[in-house]
Amino acid sequence: MSKFDGKVALVTNAHGATGKGICAQLEQGGATVVAADFDVTSVEGWEQGLAALGDGHGRLDILVTISEAKYDTPTPIAETSLEEFRAVNRDNVEAAFLANRYGVVKMREFGNGGSIVNVAPATATIGVSGQAAYCASANGIRMMTRGAALSCCDAKDRIRVNCVQAGRIEGTPAGDVMANAHVPLGRAGTVEDIAEAVGFLASEEAYYITGYILPIDGGLLAA
Repeated sequence: MSKFDGKVALVTNAHGATGKGICAQLEQGGATVVAADFDVTSVEGWEQGLAALGDGHGRLDILVTISEAKYDTPTPIAETSLEEFRAVNRDNVEAAFLANRYGVVKMREFGNGGSIVNVAPATATIGVSGQAAYCASANGIRMMTRGAALSCCDAKDRIRVNCVQAGRIEGTPAGDVMANAHVPLGRAGTVEDIAEAVGFLASEEAYYITGYILPIDGGLLAA
């Protein structure tokens, strides 16, 4: 029996490199994986999307949010418009908030507990020039994870909330932004490294872990 047999997983940004890797990992473990192909930045999108998931599958066990929006061109803080800053935060931290908020409600409705894993860049901890909004949104997700996890503990709803912090990962926005970052292990990571970490936190193997920020960065944050 595979570790995710009978489980239903919902993944945001499922069609990007990170999302594809995570979906493959969950599917290999036996999960039924659903891509969040709706407007993840709106209340209506989440209400309608989760209603459709409930009608189609009758449960939600795993929710993975992937936040990768950044400035296409690095922009100094003095040249960053409020609209640009808001756009990155909308696509990252606001979308992750809506996922956590409505995901918890739906998981409680089904009554099976669940696991939420938020994927955010390591810029939650280290600064990167020209990406102020990217850094701010990543840290917002990091701290929201902890607050959400404690809220679920208080509710005794058997929902765990954790975060994977992605370092210099090849073929991803985080890898691009941190291309010059020193990695003590001597190489950039892969999407598979992120996917395996998400798979672990989403599984029953991590039943006693919640509110944790797991860096997948080759020692970047330790240096």
